[in-house]
Amino acid sequence: MDFKKIILLIFSIHLFGCKHENTNSVDYVMGPVEKTSKEFVIPRTLKDAIEKEYLAFIRKENIKIVLPDSELLARIPREFLDVDLFFRSSAPGVLTDHTQFSLPRGGGEIDLKNMVKGTKGSFYLTYKVKRTREQNAPIKGLHVYFLSEYETRRIDGETYGVGCRRYMDVTPIFEVANKTEGVQFNVTGGRYLPVIGGTLYFIDFDPDRKMFISAIRIIDSRFPNERCPDAR
Repeated sequence: MDFKKIILLIFSIHLFGCKHENTNSVDYVMGPVEKTSKEFVIPRTLKDAIEKEYLAFIRKENIKIVLPDSELLARIPREFLDVDLFFRSSAPGVLTDHTQFSLPRGGGEIDLKNMVKGTKGSFYLTYKVKRTREQNAPIKGLHVYFLSEYETRRIDGETYGVGCRRYMDVTPIFEVANKTEGVQFNVTGGRYLPVIGGTLYFIDFDPDRKMFISAIRIIDSRFPNERCPDAR
């Protein structure tokens, strides 16, 4: 099975169940944001993949632009996204609380150490995205990329996670998840960490050539040795 199929399988397990609770009907406490995203370094290969999607979007949505690819990429107007992440427990005792993280102006780092307390059960992740300077502007070209920054973990004969510095466009999975319960992560045996441990890049393209970005790193500082060496 190729890498694309593997990561789609990882993120889609239990994804398509019936919706029991809407994000808006749950009471959330605010979680702390540890760092800004300024120090995050995007791998060259992921940067290339994002730029390829950007060019495809611009060429399709604005046929009047005749600049060559190289010039378009050299002159991308970049702005920020505001992203809210919502972590909802599937049952009492999995999380300390249903928790919301608000990450304005390009993202930051969140630590799950004080939120994940259970040893069994699951939690769900959903999100809301707005442009920092244009809060009411429609989000039309949103892509979500995931960069794994944790080593794989072998649990009960199965491998969880995709390993260090591997990335994937998870837009289809996250779009479907956000309309249902959310992306599900299992805390049993620590299965969640190698699957969600890493950086989520939310990227929005605009026909006027702008690129809007937010980078959100998710860690659990209780397990530093499981992070990839270059991410510690």
